[in-house]
Amino acid sequence: MKAVILTRVSTKMQEERLSLRAQSKRLEEYAERRDLDVIKRFEIIESSTRGERKRFMEMINFCKKQKETIAIVADTVDRVQRSFKESVLLDELMRQDKIELHFYREGMILNSKSTSADIMRWDFSVMGAKAYVLQLSENVRRSTELKTKNGERCGVAPLGYENYVDERGKHNIRLKEPEAGIIKQIFELYALGKMSILEAVHFADLMGLKTRAGKKLVNSSIYYILDNPFYYGEMKTKRGIIKHVYPTLISQELWEQCQKQKALNNHNGAGLKYSQKPFVLRGLITCGRTGRVCPCEDQLRRKYYSWVVCYTKTGQRRYIPEQDVLSAIGTVLNRIKIPNSLINPLYEEIKNAEISEKQYCQQEIGKLRQEQEKMKAKLDNLFDLRLDGELDRETFETKRNEIQLKIDRMGRKIKTYEKTGNSFTSTISDLINLASQAGRVFAKSDNLELKHLLLKFVFKEMILTEGELTYELNFPFSEFEKAYFYEKRSKFLQGSQHEENQDLEDNKTDENAKSFGPKIAFKNQRVASKNATLLQSG
Repeated sequence: MKAVILTRVSTKMQEERLSLRAQSKRLEEYAERRDLDVIKRFEIIESSTRGERKRFMEMINFCKKQKETIAIVADTVDRVQRSFKESVLLDELMRQDKIELHFYREGMILNSKSTSADIMRWDFSVMGAKAYVLQLSENVRRSTELKTKNGERCGVAPLGYENYVDERGKHNIRLKEPEAGIIKQIFELYALGKMSILEAVHFADLMGLKTRAGKKLVNSSIYYILDNPFYYGEMKTKRGIIKHVYPTLISQELWEQCQKQKALNNHNGAGLKYSQKPFVLRGLITCGRTGRVCPCEDQLRRKYYSWVVCYTKTGQRRYIPEQDVLSAIGTVLNRIKIPNSLINPLYEEIKNAEISEKQYCQQEIGKLRQEQEKMKAKLDNLFDLRLDGELDRETFETKRNEIQLKIDRMGRKIKTYEKTGNSFTSTISDLINLASQAGRVFAKSDNLELKHLLLKFVFKEMILTEGELTYELNFPFSEFEKAYFYEKRSKFLQGSQHEENQDLEDNKTDENAKSFGPKIAFKNQRVASKNATLLQSG
């Protein structure tokens, strides 16, 4: 009799442990003893209780096409089936003399001539296999509930983390660098409101952040990262959001700021699309006549390669060379620096502000600790009600999780305030360094995406009206520019000969620049905002 050998495992891990090879060896020896002619072998790696069982049905269809009875040789009943849904199909094929079932471990051979006792043994074996699956499922469910209750995650860790086995042999999750650092930067940049989802995708690609499959991130990937509370210390479960026990990547305040910014971007920028070609000024300049975003285009037939397009009163397009606009912007960035005469007073003011900041943090920490004590008292009362039998188990666990989550969030806020008090000076110093080097970084960088992000960070708005560029800076860069003009004016009034010579040189440079780039114009324009500064093309 011709036969097919069926070997099956449920997972790839079982395959790596040579389970298929061991089954195949036993069944080959069995077929030789029974004088069965093996015409095909089916090695199946799929669950017998999930999905459509494509490989199993492929074997059944192969047997149906044969003109004689085919013996299906399997190691045990549970290798073929673990439920009764296959029994109907197999029983019908046996009655038609299409197949004959051989189960090696049970020592059963079933065909159209099998007795009722043999069929009952088969049914009992299937029932045992199904009972095993149900028991296994129940054990997994209980284990999952226990791990979730303890704040442990079941499954693959999110991007920026990795699964590993610690020295005790326990599965755990830890931060993975450099992915974790890149994701933290995405949260920080997005929270500032100067980065869109598409720009976050480009930034992730620029920094080399990939999915676990090695593919580039897409918009939905960034949305999933920004929406995931796992990064600040909580995770989503069937019972709601609970605290997890793994290292955190960001603060809850930063995560909440990203949610607000995402909602704001979805409301204000719905349907706004840009071309895939990177332009430094893409989406940054508004037309003063139409109020729409000025597009950036490439025109090879013209003298200049890249152009910024605005509109005239009559609605005609007017092309402004992108390089002229960038030159004017570079002039503005070079003015964003703190005068040397103000450096020492500024650091003295920072020290005073640091003292005030620490006092404020201590006050907030005190308030939060008082709230924590109140929540702990509520938790104790909840336990008393449970012991007295006034609360059922489900209500008790739900309320306990809610109160415990509030206590944990207050604890994270306390840690945030403690870190804020220690990092205040370094944060201000980094901001001063950035302000002092903005012009140099913009001029020397060849990366268009980074230059684009820098402009969004520094400029609050830029309006182009028929070649006249009006701008307004974000705080505190606007104050740095004011300090620059104040120092120049003071030196001019003091009659510094050195500064006069320098001004003459600057005037010469400006005159040379008139023929190809915008210049500063001190006159009011009706399209200019309240605190804006005007640049006019030559």
